Amino acid sequence: MTTARFLECEVALLLAKYGREPVLRMLAEKLVCTQTELEALLTDIEKKKAAPPRCRAAPTVDRLETIISQHPEKASQLRVLNSRFQNRTFLPELRDVRRFFGQHSRNLGHTKSRAESLSKLLKLLADLDLTELDALSNARESGEYSSLGIISDEILRRDR
Repeated sequence: MTTARFLECEVALLLAKYGREPVLRMLAEKLVCTQTELEALLTDIEKKKAAPPRCRAAPTVDRLETIISQHPEKASQLRVLNSRFQNRTFLPELRDVRRFFGQHSRNLGHTKSRAESLSKLLKLLADLDLTELDALSNARESGEYSSLGIISDEILRRDR
């Protein structure tokens, strides 16, 4: 048990045994401050804990719109491919993204996840010919088999 967790349990026991007011009064006395000052400090701590985490989804939309503004003739295809990438029907795994970059003689570099590769992928897609981009965006979504192939199909009892 960590020290913080142990302290949390002890404080919970003190509050359960003696109640809020006596514990706050004694704590304020030990900290040499008033009970009102202590309660204000506790309120500030609770507000800081309640702050929601920052959302990181907006930069993806910004990157897409920036690339689309540079290539307006490819906007619809780029939006379709971005949407399919997000729902994993286009390049569903990082190895698929790496293979796609290799097929187009580009280096993905050191990327740990599909999400990290999105901006480079959008740039690569924008550089493709319009006919190739059309073919990619109009290609049928492949969802017939999983990436594990025959083994997973046997487990899932497909084709029976």
